[in-house]
Amino acid sequence: MASFKWLISLMLLTCQVLRQVHSVEEASHCTSVAGMVKLLELEDQLIQNLEDYADELEKKLDTVRRSIDSLRLENQKARSTTVDYLSNPLNSFSLIRRMNRDWLIWQLYMEDQVGLTQADKIQSLREEMPTSTDVEEAVSALDRIQVTYGLKVEDIAKGLLNGNQYPVSLTALDSYAMAQILFDQGRLYGASRWIYQTLTWMENFKLAEPFLLAKDEVRTFYAETLLKLNQKADALKVVNIALTDKPHDIKLLVKKMEIEALIRTGTSNQQPQPTNPLSNPNSHPTLYEMGCRGMYPPSTDSKLLCRYNSTTTPFLTLAPLKMEVVGLNPYMVIYHDVLSTAEIEEMKEMATPSLKRATVFKASEGKNTVVKTRTSKVAWFPDSYNSLTLRLNARINDMTGFDLSGSEMLQLMNYGLGGHYDRHYDFFNTTQQNSSALTGDRIATVLFYMSDVEQGGATVFPTIHKTVYPQRGSAIMWYNLKDDGEPDELTLHAACPVLVGSKWVCNKWIRERAQFRSRPCLKK
Repeated sequence: MASFKWLISLMLLTCQVLRQVHSVEEASHCTSVAGMVKLLELEDQLIQNLEDYADELEKKLDTVRRSIDSLRLENQKARSTTVDYLSNPLNSFSLIRRMNRDWLIWQLYMEDQVGLTQADKIQSLREEMPTSTDVEEAVSALDRIQVTYGLKVEDIAKGLLNGNQYPVSLTALDSYAMAQILFDQGRLYGASRWIYQTLTWMENFKLAEPFLLAKDEVRTFYAETLLKLNQKADALKVVNIALTDKPHDIKLLVKKMEIEALIRTGTSNQQPQPTNPLSNPNSHPTLYEMGCRGMYPPSTDSKLLCRYNSTTTPFLTLAPLKMEVVGLNPYMVIYHDVLSTAEIEEMKEMATPSLKRATVFKASEGKNTVVKTRTSKVAWFPDSYNSLTLRLNARINDMTGFDLSGSEMLQLMNYGLGGHYDRHYDFFNTTQQNSSALTGDRIATVLFYMSDVEQGGATVFPTIHKTVYPQRGSAIMWYNLKDDGEPDELTLHAACPVLVGSKWVCNKWIRERAQFRSRPCLKK
């Protein structure tokens, strides 16, 4: 019997692990706004389920209250004329029967749990709910937003995002979850700021049951975090404040003695910090962060211009495209108004059911894998998928003059909470690997913007100090290879985290082999 129970436990644990893996690779709720829509529908079901539970409780409460009135009326009648009441054999019999039978029924009625059906309903929906991995990803996303844009924790908590006030704020439970997960990740400074924010919230508001969070628990956690940051004096202050509320709490008294001993001996309790530069709160913004914050100086190149392109293909003679040259080294242009509203909506409808977590090809592993440096969901469509994809590829040909034979499929992407793609190149550098020997390297990238983004979500090129903001209906195109076919390292680029909004893009990576007629200078 014991071995059977052990086997059942192992099976449940295995299912949970598999569910977590499936969630990361497939569900990954926070990596796409479109993917989170179904969470609101699920939450609506859960709220309705909770309301059903409340209705059952009210029915039972109503039954109890009505019975109390009747029972109390009879009891008061008996106690007002006790002797006369008990002298009547009918009253005596009724009292004995009630005490023997009715109160047993009441005991069973009170023990009969309300809400088992609703509890089972929640359990059945848990497979569709976010996992602990989803929460960790959401914490990382919010932390990424805070660091990339240089925001203050207290501003984020009250809904002030990059100077814009929104009608939303975080609760103590939100702040505490941020602190706990950042602490586990070794991001101690960030954890300390979120714990402080939790305590600030608790000074002004009170959590309703059943969500009770004790101040002494939060303060102890704060003290422990400060100790790991080697801020012993501040940690002692926090424990002393906690002791004013609970002067005889054994855990707090032990923690106080521990800190005082560390101060006397001068022992450091500081933990090794991650090498990640984001862990340093006092570091200056990187070139990438400067681009995301709009801090690059404006271009002074007089050769950059805007014009109608009517020469790349014969079709443009009839329908020229609005083209803005934004860079010459590497060559980079923006085409404006190249997607209609109808086309954008059709693309979104086409992509939404097929969206899956974006991956990155790792040559060392020889496969595509989920990475923290890219958080979005994607859907792929062959060139001949439908009339819209055929039109889009024809338009890309008009924009670039390139032959799309052998190029990659259209990739539609939606970014969610803090969705980003860290610094990377689009080229493979086929001189070092043979994965693209047949069709060649990625000679050019075309990136369509299918939505405006309220805040954030820019495409930045940190090496050349260029920032391109999403404009619904526009597209940016650049060359990834030099004239001799060698990779152009100036094309290092990144997608900044989405701060507020839903970012939709569509990109096409064009391969070099089919361009031997239009680009004769490629490597031989």
